[in-house]
Amino acid sequence: MSITNKTDEELIAIALPMIDTVIKASNQKDWDLFSMYQTEAEAQDPENKNNVLKLWEENELFTSLNLEREILGVLRREHIAQIVWKQTSRKVPGEFLARYFIKEIDGQIKEVGFLIH
Repeated sequence: MSITNKTDEELIAIALPMIDTVIKASNQKDWDLFSMYQTEAEAQDPENKNNVLKLWEENELFTSLNLEREILGVLRREHIAQIVWKQTSRKVPGEFLARYFIKEIDGQIKEVGFLIH
């Protein structure tokens, strides 16, 4: 069964603990925790890691994310589901659009993208 066949509620229930972990890790600048749901190739890609480390150093938003969020919806395309929500910060004013992409790979749910605009 493709992950995209799950209901919105099921997908949100799967993704929220993952999202919470990634947000906490981002706030703590903890790469190992931040990358724990990524595919092995992505987690071990030096360019990926360097891009995230650079964001943490250069943009206060990515180290001051609030855990509270307003889920806006779930989108599905091909075999990827994305959870979309309003993201806020303890230090940067305003609301941001956040998207967390998940996919089932070899029987495991993996993060295949995390964006905040």
